[in-house]
Amino acid sequence: MLRPIDIQNKEFEKKLKGYDCNEVDDFLDTIIQDYELICKENQALKDKIGLLTEAVERYKLMEVTMRQSLDVAKQSAEELRQNATIEAQGIISKAKLDASRLSKQIDDEHLKRHQEMLSMKSQIESYKTRVKSITENMLKMLEDI
Repeated sequence: MLRPIDIQNKEFEKKLKGYDCNEVDDFLDTIIQDYELICKENQALKDKIGLLTEAVERYKLMEVTMRQSLDVAKQSAEELRQNATIEAQGIISKAKLDASRLSKQIDDEHLKRHQEMLSMKSQIESYKTRVKSITENMLKMLEDI
């Protein structure tokens, strides 16, 4: 690539019907200044491209990391959901079993109370019969006196 110093140091042969040296030198000075500006701008743009390329690479790495984190979070959420579902099913099963046991206990207790009631009814009837018999016997004894 041609550098501004190369333009500045360029020497041309002098010929008889050549260009005006001062006019050529002035024009070359203008070209050198413009070329230096273009070179500086080009270098600044290259530097900026380098910085932006580095930033893009950092962002790509961040994106990969974020995707991996998101995948891990999704997997964890799915595992939590599955564990919660299993735990919920276990709780429901235990509750059903407990309810069944409690229902059986209640039924057993009800049956026991019912049998006690029937036994008491029977005892009351027996007591009534005995009292009636005793009363009748007493009445007979009273009549006999």
